Amino acid sequence: MFEFSEQKKQKILISLKQLSRLDRQILSVPYFTRMEISSLIKYCSQISFREANSMTEAGVSQDFSVCFPAPKTGPMIKCISHFNSMFSMTGIRQYFSAPISFNDIAAQTYKKGSNGIGIHRDGLRYRDIVLIICLAGRSELYTADNREGMGAQIVDDSPGRLVLMSAAGFKNLSDPKSRPLHGVRNITDGRLSLGLRCDSKKSNFD
Repeated sequence: MFEFSEQKKQKILISLKQLSRLDRQILSVPYFTRMEISSLIKYCSQISFREANSMTEAGVSQDFSVCFPAPKTGPMIKCISHFNSMFSMTGIRQYFSAPISFNDIAAQTYKKGSNGIGIHRDGLRYRDIVLIICLAGRSELYTADNREGMGAQIVDDSPGRLVLMSAAGFKNLSDPKSRPLHGVRNITDGRLSLGLRCDSKKSNFD
C-alpha cells in the first residue's frame, strides 16, 4: 500500500502544473486504491476524537470532531512517507519553497446533518501544499470568492480522490493572502477526512 508508481508520479506532476496556473489553487485527482482508503478508515476507527470548538478565534464556525495531532502510526506512517518521498522527487520539488515534510496531521469526523466548517483560509504557518483526503461520507468541499460564499464552486473530494491545495510558498502563489478560501457544507451522509500539512513552526520530527 501507498507504494510509489510512475503513474502516481505523473498524476502528481500534472496536478501541480495545473494547480500553479489556477486562480483558485485547489483541485482533486483520482489517486488512492480501495485498500489504501480502507486501511485509513480502519486507522481512524482506532484513534480518539474530541469535539472541536464551535467557533475559531477568527470567527469561523466548526461542527465536527477532531483528532489532532493524529498519531503517526500504522497506515498513516506509510501514507505520510509516500507523499514526503513523492514531493521530493526531481521535477516535483521545484513547486515548493522548502523540502516537504508533513508534520501536521488531523483527522476529522462530521455527523450526518452537521453544519460543517465555515469559509476560511488555512493559516499562514502552513506552507507550500495542503492535502485533503476524504475517506467516507457524502458532503461538499467548496471554494468561494469571499467569506460570504459568493461564487461557490464544488471540489470533488469523494473517497479515493486526493485534494491538493496551495499554501504560502507554493510556486506562482504570488500573494499568500490569495490562498484558497474554502469550507465544507451539506453533510448529507457524514464525513471522515484527513488533512496533511507542513507546519513551518514545528520541528519535522514532532
